[in-house]
Amino acid sequence: MKGIVSLLQAIGIWLLVVLLSVGVGTIPLAIWAALVFLGAAGRADKANATLDRTLMTGETVIARALQHRVFSLFSRRTAIAITSSRILVVKRGLLGGFKMADMQWKDLKDVRLEQNILESICGSNLAFASLDPAHPGIAVDGVPDAAASGMYAKAQYEEQAWEEKRRVRGLEETRAASGGVMIGAGDGAGGGASGDRMVDEIRKAKELLDSGAVSDAEFQEMKAKILGRA
Repeated sequence: MKGIVSLLQAIGIWLLVVLLSVGVGTIPLAIWAALVFLGAAGRADKANATLDRTLMTGETVIARALQHRVFSLFSRRTAIAITSSRILVVKRGLLGGFKMADMQWKDLKDVRLEQNILESICGSNLAFASLDPAHPGIAVDGVPDAAASGMYAKAQYEEQAWEEKRRVRGLEETRAASGGVMIGAGDGAGGGASGDRMVDEIRKAKELLDSGAVSDAEFQEMKAKILGRA
C-alpha cells in the first residue's frame, strides 16, 4: 500500500505543479525525470560496487536487491544485501553520496516480512529488529518479492541458530558456575576461592566475546582451559 500511495502522491504533486505554472512546470518535471530515471542501471551497478567494497575479508554476499522504483520517486533506490555475517543497507542521495547501515547476525532479535499489494511493482517490506537497544534496526520497503523471501528465510535461520547458541552458552556458564560452588563445598575455603576465580575468569572471557575482542571459538577454548584447571 505504501508504494501505491507514494506513486499517487508523486502524480498529484506534478499535476499540481504543471497546472499552477501554466506549462512551465514541465521544465522541473523533465529535470526530475532525468535525475531519477536516466542512467539508473549504471547507478545501480555503482551501488552494488559500493556495497562490495565494504565487505570484510572472507565475507560473502548471499543475496542482494534494489528497492522498487515506486518507493523512491524522489530519492535513489536503497540497496540491501545479506552476507555470511550481517545485513547491509546502502541509502544513496539524489545528487550523490550514501549512508550505510549494518547489523550482525548475532545481534538480530526479530525479522518481519510484509508483502504489498501489486507485488510486481511494490514488492515486499523487510524489517530487522536488533537485540541492542541502541541500534535503531533496519527497515527497507519495496524489496523485490523473490529476494525478500530469500532474505527472510536466511534471517529466520540465523535468528534461530543464534538463539540456540545463546541458550547453550547460558547453560554451560550456569553449569560451570555450579561446578565452582560444588568444588568449594568439598575442599574448604581454599577450594571455594578457586571456584570463585574460575567463575570470574569465565565471566571476563564472556565480556571479551560480547565486545568482539575474541571469536566464539576462542571463547570456547578459553573456557575449556579454565575448567580444565579445576
